[in-house]
Amino acid sequence: MKYSKKKLTALICGVVTIVAASIAGWQLMPMSADGMRQSTVIVEQTTWHEVCIDGKPQLYFSGAMGDSALLGVTANRDSASHRKRMVGCWVNTLPLIPSCRGRVATLLIDKPTNPRLKGDSAIVRLCRQSIDKQLQTLKAQKTELDYYLRVHGVQDNGYQTIASLADHINKVLADVQRAGHMLDSLTNGKHHKLTLKTEATYTAVYHNNEGKPERVALNVNRINRQNSTMLLQTTDRSTPSCATPLSRTLWTCQPKGRILAVGYPGLGEDGLACDTIRPIVVPGKTTADGRHDMPQILVSDGAPVFTSKGWLAGIVSGTKIVNRLNW
Repeated sequence: MKYSKKKLTALICGVVTIVAASIAGWQLMPMSADGMRQSTVIVEQTTWHEVCIDGKPQLYFSGAMGDSALLGVTANRDSASHRKRMVGCWVNTLPLIPSCRGRVATLLIDKPTNPRLKGDSAIVRLCRQSIDKQLQTLKAQKTELDYYLRVHGVQDNGYQTIASLADHINKVLADVQRAGHMLDSLTNGKHHKLTLKTEATYTAVYHNNEGKPERVALNVNRINRQNSTMLLQTTDRSTPSCATPLSRTLWTCQPKGRILAVGYPGLGEDGLACDTIRPIVVPGKTTADGRHDMPQILVSDGAPVFTSKGWLAGIVSGTKIVNRLNW
């Protein structure tokens, strides 16, 4: 009986060793072109500025000119939002072990900062200036477009385009007018506390196994300012079945000579919807000073870089390659 237990223990240890070795070998295999493409995802950052009244966001603005002006103050958050897109890659956080759980590594995207305004009166004054300036412009545009639509008919060339533009201007005007009414309500004699905040959300954009675009919300998991990278994670901590997460090698792969990167051509360019762009493998090479020669319109920030043999070597940051990855 003791002999059987020893044999059983040895058998179990052998099976565990074989399975562990198989997993480790699979994780350490160099990436194929398909694997490289499937390891990537588009990361979309949406940012906006808020004017909080008694702790609640009520007004929004798109930016500021130093501390002297707020731009685009409105009651509609979407009108004040900015979107920035870059490439990310699904990653395993532990070497040799499948441990992605929806984690995405990409280059650090800092949120824009708020202007430093002293006192509630300064915030109210700059909001009022922005609203008055927008109302003047929008009302003039509305008058011109209304006149065009009165004197032209549906049969005229470009009428539908002008009608759509007029509808858009009317909606923007209504949002700015609502912001003005909100600001007027602050002068009702009651004291209100005003603060400025900047918020950001992150979204993963990819195509599923059926080729359909998917959008999944991401949370910030960790930020590494030393190498300017950030680790995001899906809100449900799950990895899409179409993804091939990357694992760090147990050795440092220096990107020298010929390299490969996964890019989304035209990502971030006006007029190109990010959910219509498919990833491609872009060949390139490193220069003497350690930079890469790949066109930035093909290879965006955050794109993973591989050696010519398929080992992960880093991610793109402008014309540089960040190779001290730590996620």
